[in-house]
Amino acid sequence: MAEAAGGDKDHSKGKSEFPAYAPSWIDRVTGWVGRRPGPSWGYYAGLGLGLLLVQVLALWIEGSFATGTFFPAQVFTAGTIAYFLALFQYLDNTAVAALSTLRPALKATEEEYGRLRYEITTLPARPTLLASVVTLLIATVPESLWGTLSSYEALVAASPISGALVYSIYLITWCMFGALIYRTIRQMRLINRIYTRYTRINLFRMGPLYAFSGLTALMAVGLTVPPYGFMAINQEILYDTRSVGVVFLVTVLAVATFAWPLLGIHRLLVKEKDRLLEESSRRLEATIVELHQRVDSAELEGMMDLNMAIASLEIEQQALSRIPTWPWQPETVRLLATALLLPLVLLLAQVILQFFAGP
Repeated sequence: MAEAAGGDKDHSKGKSEFPAYAPSWIDRVTGWVGRRPGPSWGYYAGLGLGLLLVQVLALWIEGSFATGTFFPAQVFTAGTIAYFLALFQYLDNTAVAALSTLRPALKATEEEYGRLRYEITTLPARPTLLASVVTLLIATVPESLWGTLSSYEALVAASPISGALVYSIYLITWCMFGALIYRTIRQMRLINRIYTRYTRINLFRMGPLYAFSGLTALMAVGLTVPPYGFMAINQEILYDTRSVGVVFLVTVLAVATFAWPLLGIHRLLVKEKDRLLEESSRRLEATIVELHQRVDSAELEGMMDLNMAIASLEIEQQALSRIPTWPWQPETVRLLATALLLPLVLLLAQVILQFFAGP
């Protein structure tokens, strides 16, 4: 992740070549980082450490926590902001690489290709801002409606200065999560459009068609890291129905993120495979009819050629039947299933052990 996040400088150039719309605030931040000297991951790591340091220093100076100790969620929120920014840039770089891999199979002109490259790496400004605001409201309004006090709000009440700082960072995290959700939904639709509108189908050249499965798998895993990480450091939410429901919905969204953009090209591959099998079956039927006619009329000359033709057509049908119509490698699905299910299984096992171990 570090190499891609810091090594690809072309993606920032691609964002300005076809400015069909203004870039989002996320793209402006990652674009600025991408233009800095050195690897981008260093800037994101520095941001995470800086946010953590500011928080803990405020707590120590204010006396809310003893020097050397800190609120566990501080590490999570500080790291999550840096993680989101790095993830956005890494997804941009991966999308550019995937589109480049698919290029030999694209029917798009150079202008269309450039526009697709811009769209797949750049979020529009207003919808992204709206998504950030919506998730910000979701993070704040329900607490008042439910009449409960979150751990962050409790911290603000107990320690006004440092607590407000921690809570502000928490809200920024939600804004970025909203932008990520919007990016994911928009990206799914865009990938589906690229596959179904611009891609040439060739069952004998499947390599380029696997291009976006790696990106959708990465998008799926990227979505689940924050909620899974939050569960790991706040295991009490495993007993909260609302929190478990949110994690469940994010996991379902992650699965959809991987599979849904690829369903369109899957249907086209199935259609093309059926067409080729139908053509082969017609040829096989015609060859068998000719074979029967020669046998009935006792014209046995050239029978060896007919037998070879029938055998060749049978081999062709077997080869066509073995061609997969899902645009991903089997190992991609295995790695994704492991990344999504293993953390949940480990957390569930820990809860079960704690239950049987007793207080």
